[in-house]
Amino acid sequence: LNLSGQLKKVPEELQATFYLADVKFIWNNSDETFQSVGPIGIASMDKKQIFKYVKGKIEIEKKRNADMIRFYLELDPGTWYYFEYKLGIMNILSSDKDFGTILSEVKEDKRKFEEGKYKHTYLFISNKKKRDDFVARFRDL
Repeated sequence: LNLSGQLKKVPEELQATFYLADVKFIWNNSDETFQSVGPIGIASMDKKQIFKYVKGKIEIEKKRNADMIRFYLELDPGTWYYFEYKLGIMNILSSDKDFGTILSEVKEDKRKFEEGKYKHTYLFISNKKKRDDFVARFRDL
């Protein structure tokens, strides 16, 4: 990694949809959430190595009835991605039209996975207002 800026092969343990690096969190008392501070380090996406910092925000909310994670990445002012997950529902919105097309073509049976004794089903729902409200809460976005 130090010699070429890339790994020869991404280890299996690091192959994930998003493998983030160098993300710092603080506790926000008023929102009762953990919020990332500063740029988001993207190490890899699946087997593709990225190793870039991008503007963004991650927020983790732990509630009695359901946990929620919100995730916003801005690659440049015109290219951004927003993810929100709560109770098996994944909201995804992006300025990337190709990405939106790929998501819309995912068959329903591919939107399921098992993790131990838990079975998860994802519904993909786009809601621009959720993304806009999230971004408006943070001055650094």
